[in-house]
Amino acid sequence: MTQPAASPSPSPVQALSAEAVAARNIRAFLWFRVLFNSRFYYPIFTILFLDFGLTIEQFAGLNALWAASIVIFEVPSGALADRLGRRRLVVLASWLMVIEMSLLCLMPIGGGWVWPLMALNRVISGLAEACCSGADEALVYDALPEAGKQEAWTRVLARLMRWQSLTFMGVALVGAAVYSPDFMNRVLQAAGLGMHLSKEFCMRIPLVLNLLMALACVVSSLRFMDTHEHAPNISGLNALIRASYHQMLDAARSILRSPAAIVIILTGLLYDCFIRLYYSIGSNYYRLLGIDEQWNGLILTVSSLIGLGTAFVVEKLLGTTTPSRNMGTVAILIFLGLTGVSLIIPGWAGVIFVVPLWLAMRSLHYFISQYLNRVSSPSTRATVLSFKGLTMNLAYGGVMLMYQLQTWVLRGTHREELSGLPKESVDTRLLAMAMPWWPAVFGVLALGLVIWVRMRFRSNLTGLLMDKSSRSGIHLEAGELSSR
Repeated sequence: MTQPAASPSPSPVQALSAEAVAARNIRAFLWFRVLFNSRFYYPIFTILFLDFGLTIEQFAGLNALWAASIVIFEVPSGALADRLGRRRLVVLASWLMVIEMSLLCLMPIGGGWVWPLMALNRVISGLAEACCSGADEALVYDALPEAGKQEAWTRVLARLMRWQSLTFMGVALVGAAVYSPDFMNRVLQAAGLGMHLSKEFCMRIPLVLNLLMALACVVSSLRFMDTHEHAPNISGLNALIRASYHQMLDAARSILRSPAAIVIILTGLLYDCFIRLYYSIGSNYYRLLGIDEQWNGLILTVSSLIGLGTAFVVEKLLGTTTPSRNMGTVAILIFLGLTGVSLIIPGWAGVIFVVPLWLAMRSLHYFISQYLNRVSSPSTRATVLSFKGLTMNLAYGGVMLMYQLQTWVLRGTHREELSGLPKESVDTRLLAMAMPWWPAVFGVLALGLVIWVRMRFRSNLTGLLMDKSSRSGIHLEAGELSSR
C-alpha cells in the first residue's frame, strides 16, 4: 500500500500562539536593544582611540567615516529587510557587533596597522547600526496586532527607556573604572593581591566586556520570531536598492517643498552636530581638566539623571512656550556650553559648564520630534523622520571633517610649541586650542540661519508651524509618490 505523504512540520511561529510570539519578541527586543547599545567604552570613547596611537585628526576622520557608513547603508536597509527577512538582518547586526568588538580587542597599540583596522572597524559598526535600524522594532510591532495587543507598544518603549537608562549608568561606571590603571591597582592592593596592571592591559578590559555583551546580543537576536518569515530572495535586489535611493531623493524633494519642515530640519542638524562634536571629544576634555578616567562614568551617570529630569521640563515647555522660543532656548544653551568648555577651568568646576550641553541634547531631539510630527501626514511620517536622521548624520560627518581640518591647521601652525611634548599632552593641547573657535562659529551660523529664514519665508518657526500652507508640501508630494 502507498503510504500517505507526511504533512510538513509547522514552523516555530506556527507552533506557538500569537500571544506567545508577541511576548517572546518583546523580551528579545528589550534584551537586544540593551545589549547592542550599552557600550562599556562610551565614557572613555575619545581617549580610547587616542591611546591606541591615533592622532586627533585621524579620530575625527574615523567619526566622519562612521557617519557616512550609516548614511550609505541606511537607505537600502529596508530593501534588504524585505528580501532577506528582518530577523536575519537583526542577527547579522549582532554578528557584525561581535566582529567590531573582536577587532578592537585584537587592535595593536601604535604602528601602521591601527588606522586601517580602525577604519574597517568603523565601517562595520556603521553597517551594524544600519542593519538593525527599525528591523528589531518591526519584528515586535507586527507581532502585537496578531496577539490583539496593539496598545502594548507604548508600554514596551517605556520599559525599554527604563532598562536602557539603568543599564547605561551601570555600564558607564564600570567601563570608566576598569579603564583606569590607578583605580584597578588600588582595588587589587586593597584586596591583598600582589598584581600590577599596566595601562595597556586596562585598555582591553572594557573592550573584552563589550565582546561578551556582543555574544549575548547574538543569543538575544536568535530569540526573535518573524511573523512574516520567508526564504531569502535576492532576485532583483540591485534594482530594489537603487529604487530605495531614488525614493529617498524623491522624499527629500517633497520635504524641501515644506517651509516648516526645511526650518525644523536645518535647525536640528545645525544644533545637533555641534552638540555631538562636544560629545565626541568629551573624555579628552575631562582629561584636559585633569580628571582621572575612573570618574568619567560618574559624570555620564549624572548627565543621564539630569536628562530624565529634563524630560518633565521640556514637556511643559512644549505646551506653554512657542516653538521659536523653545528652539532659541536650545541655541542659547549650546552657545553657553561651548563658551564655558572653551574657558578650560581645571578640575570639577570645568564640568559644570558641560551641563548646558546635556540639557540641550535632551531638549533638542524632543522638540524636533514633536515639531516634525506636526508637519508630517501619517503616510509620510516614517520617511520624514528617516530623512531627518540621514541629514543629521551627514551634518555630523561634515563637522567632524571640519574639526579634522582645524586640528591639522593648528598642529602645523604650533609645531614648535608642540614638539617634544608627550602624545597625551599634544592631544589635550590641540583640543584646548580648537575649542575657543566653536562658540563663535556656532553663533555666526545660528544667527545666519535666523536671518535666512526671515528673508526667505518672511516668518519664523512659530509662524510657519501655524501656517497650514507651509506644511502641505509633504502631504501633497506623498500622494504623488504613492501613485508612482
